[in-house]
Amino acid sequence: MPERAGRGDPPDGPETGAEAGVVSLRSGPGLLVRAFTAIEALADGPSTAAEIARTLDVNRSTALRLLTELEATGYVRRDPRSKRYSNVTTRFYALIASSEDHADWSEVVDPILSELRDEFGEAAIMGVPANGTMVYLAFFPSVHLVAVRERLGTTRPMHCSALGKAYLAALSAQALDAELALLTFRGGTDLAAKGPIELRERLEAARARGYAYERNETFDGGTCVAVPVRIGRSLVGAIGLSGPSSRFNDERIRVIGERLVAVTRRLGGPAR
Repeated sequence: MPERAGRGDPPDGPETGAEAGVVSLRSGPGLLVRAFTAIEALADGPSTAAEIARTLDVNRSTALRLLTELEATGYVRRDPRSKRYSNVTTRFYALIASSEDHADWSEVVDPILSELRDEFGEAAIMGVPANGTMVYLAFFPSVHLVAVRERLGTTRPMHCSALGKAYLAALSAQALDAELALLTFRGGTDLAAKGPIELRERLEAARARGYAYERNETFDGGTCVAVPVRIGRSLVGAIGLSGPSSRFNDERIRVIGERLVAVTRRLGGPAR
């Protein structure tokens, strides 16, 4: 059944003149409203042009032109396999970094990461999701000479990193389905999950424990223990402790995991 045209939009059909190209910002404030509405809709998960069209109450060709414009700016990407669009989270970091909200995050999270680093001596990390990866927004280095060395902006695949698995385990069923659709399962070692079925099993185990961990999955010789983090009621990412696998036996992983669970209650509590 053909889609109906939205209010103020011509019906689908051959396009001529200005309509044949991407939408121009000169089209007026109505376009800006639609652009932000589309970005907000994509924050809930990947969507097709038809789904965005229904959200905007326009025809599919109008939504497609708008998404193409957003893709050209780098704020939106299109998955060539699923044909779905999603936000490019990393494009928003510069905006977040200058906001009062982010300042509040740092004021709350950084002291906790510093405390955890001092307590266990291992590197303390906070990561946020970005298109199938976790991006490090905070990093407190280990006190040991032999340690895992990272830097701000480092990215790790969600499917094999403890931060990624902690975050995924905290998502609702619908949000998890959307995130798994973005994963390529590339990267990591032979110990990493090979596909969504195996990963879901590991997420269930992490959910039952209250924390996630990976030993030699992201790279040989490294282990990380992590928990999801909420600021107030919003799930924002995950925090964890990382170091050489030689210092992370089963008992120490358990102790660190339980400590992380207790600490995150000060931030609003881990998602269950």
